[in-house]
Amino acid sequence: MIGICIELKTSCKHCSSPLMLNAFTERILCPSCNKYSEFPMETWQGLLDDAMKEAPKFKLGEGQPSTIMRGENTYSLMYGRQDPRCSKCKTGIDLERLEEFSSNGSAVCTKCSNKVFVRKAPAFVAESFSEVKYLAGENSNLLSRNEKPASLPNSAKPVLFTCPSCAGNLEIDGSDRMITCKFCESQIYLPDDLWFRLHPAESVERWYMIVDENAVPPQGKMPEWYYFADVTIDRNGNLYLATAEEGEEDFVVWSIDKDLNTRWIKKGLKFNYEHTGITMTGDGNLFLWDKEKHSLLKLSSKNGNEIRKLKGSPATKEDPYAFNMRGCGAVVSDTSGNILALINNTIARFDQNGKRIELWSGKKFGFFSSGLGEVVPSESPEWAPYLKEIKSFPKRINSDYTRLTIGWDGYLYMMDKSSSDGEIAKFDHDGTKLWSKYIPLDYKDCKPCLDKHGNIYILGRTNNSNTNLIRLNKDTFEFETLIKDIKEGGFLNEEDHLAVSPEGTIYIMDTYNKLKVFSPQMEMTFRSAQCEEDDELVKRRKKESVENDEEFS
Repeated sequence: MIGICIELKTSCKHCSSPLMLNAFTERILCPSCNKYSEFPMETWQGLLDDAMKEAPKFKLGEGQPSTIMRGENTYSLMYGRQDPRCSKCKTGIDLERLEEFSSNGSAVCTKCSNKVFVRKAPAFVAESFSEVKYLAGENSNLLSRNEKPASLPNSAKPVLFTCPSCAGNLEIDGSDRMITCKFCESQIYLPDDLWFRLHPAESVERWYMIVDENAVPPQGKMPEWYYFADVTIDRNGNLYLATAEEGEEDFVVWSIDKDLNTRWIKKGLKFNYEHTGITMTGDGNLFLWDKEKHSLLKLSSKNGNEIRKLKGSPATKEDPYAFNMRGCGAVVSDTSGNILALINNTIARFDQNGKRIELWSGKKFGFFSSGLGEVVPSESPEWAPYLKEIKSFPKRINSDYTRLTIGWDGYLYMMDKSSSDGEIAKFDHDGTKLWSKYIPLDYKDCKPCLDKHGNIYILGRTNNSNTNLIRLNKDTFEFETLIKDIKEGGFLNEEDHLAVSPEGTIYIMDTYNKLKVFSPQMEMTFRSAQCEEDDELVKRRKKESVENDEEFS
């Protein structure tokens, strides 16, 4: 849990007096004119969206002012990263006891005994800001006034006022500025000094939204992303995605089920989206690695929590086969849980604890050498062969161009992503090369994917730069085009990432919230709003191009 502090003010739409939004509520009573101003959720979203996205990235104690114009109002906003604290003595309140405080209605400051109002995020808030779990430090009087119009602050008490007509003593509670004398029935307009004593001018007060960074969006919604690092899928059709909004500070791993409902979100992982990959482990969990890091992170597929971290270190003379993922281009994990990785053009196999083990079962590389394979260079690896040049029991391969997949059948598949020499090959667990086949696509950056029947799916570009999804049919052993580019009358539009469920459901993704889902029968069952917008733009340009050609023909 983290705290986001808010200071917010505007002016009353009725009398233009300063109006302090010292609580997250749909309407605020103006103390000057005693009339309400409405603040629907649409307004709050416009005011707080930037704060919700940016404040969690701030350092603790860091804030930022902002001026926002919405409709008739101009708002002055300050937001920042700060845990809730007492407004009088600045002592922090215990975040671990928020549930208790919200049940009691307040937290009592441990230093000065001041009460800090605490409540659970109401439905009004939670529906649009699902990550906000609690609100603290609000002016509770603003909320009570919504329930009982024109009520006074809790600390105010009725005062005596002398009727200017009959000198009768009247009890004034401040509920109305125009009152009727109970003795002479005269209409009396309360003077400014009395009215403002009962309704003192308010100042902007700091209040807090307590946010669960890993909160799951409402059903049917997914996290937003800009950069797309990698994706993998499990036997049940659950997807696991590694994405980022802006950079390393926004990196997130998350999971959606086959109905596209978000299962969990894991933030706070310091990975670079440009160098990061994700894959399933042999026991059904996840491996996450970064080409710039020595270590390998294992996450739970159930909730994204860290299971363990395999710490790596550079090779030394004493330990030339040390576990080290720096420079890693691809990782897979077989059913035994062992790890096969391509690191700086070297193929290496490790056990579940990161110990270097025999690369190919029973295979020795030279009379005096072990079966571990070659020592992984720390950097600047020498030239290595491409996939089409290797045979059985390979020790080295160009790791920048090679993609790995463990199929649902347990076999290892290697794919060369290069344009002119791209091939896909199948190996058994012992390293025997069973077959290889040329891929009739140029650029193809994603991993090859398989369904449970053994069909192999590859997403890439044709020689005229159109995006196509092709499949290597296990029965005919020939490639067939499944989905074509929009420019060819299909549904694809420069997407780069692919995942296929065992049943054959196809997920095609790209940067900036782009996701398309196709059934095993190649019917598009889902298209994100950003995909729809981009697709329509391509269709419009294509239409304009055809019309221009006809005009000049």
